[in-house]
Amino acid sequence: MGKLIAGGDSFIYGSELVDCIDSQGQEQVSQLTYPALIAKEAGMDYVCVARPGYSNSAIRRTVMNACEQHDDIGLVIVSWTFNGRYEFRFNNEWSQISSWTVVDDIKEIEHKFQFDNPIVLKHHADELVKARQSGLSDFARWFYTNTDYLTETYDTLSNIVMLQQYLELNSIPYIFTAVDRNSIDVTVNDESISTLQKQLGKLWGWFDNKGFYTWAQDMNFPFATTHPREQAHIEAAHIFYEHIRYFGWIS
Repeated sequence: MGKLIAGGDSFIYGSELVDCIDSQGQEQVSQLTYPALIAKEAGMDYVCVARPGYSNSAIRRTVMNACEQHDDIGLVIVSWTFNGRYEFRFNNEWSQISSWTVVDDIKEIEHKFQFDNPIVLKHHADELVKARQSGLSDFARWFYTNTDYLTETYDTLSNIVMLQQYLELNSIPYIFTAVDRNSIDVTVNDESISTLQKQLGKLWGWFDNKGFYTWAQDMNFPFATTHPREQAHIEAAHIFYEHIRYFGWIS
């Protein structure tokens, strides 16, 4: 069946799932996310390029790179993330910015969420320190102050269309989804965005017509800090497997 390449953010990486922390206390790709479970069920080798905090630009870039690096690709699953995250080449490395990048004090994040795992809080604290020291926080604050919501919508749709065209050009089977449909289903009076929306293909799979994160919340699945736990991924794998069967990518 070849390889299944999965792209996305922390929900596809598997943050806060039981196997996401190794014996040395380091984060690692989970084998319990719904794409990983689908790969196992289909007898496919699993290649996950998702990472916590990834923007849609980073998701598109890393999936394209993975497709260039691997042969015998049986399927690509991409879960697009929330709008408002961006990727920039900053201080000679790819860097992500989000609303958390401009937080003044880690205690703001700590007070907002009940962290079940201290490693998760430490990750955010380390990222915040790094962003401050590198100047990324100041840049992010300037960027968000001087752009509007159309920027994030256009950025998301541009990356989706770019990856869609790349996969189709290279005859690579794929299916898209998102953590929240609001990232994709937007209604704005802007010609450039409308033009991109017209380019979106039909190879999408949803969870009761919702994004994975929203669906898991509405179904009252157990959550860790901000991520659904294993039960949601098990049920999501069943749902998404049927979407893949419908499109004919898996028998």
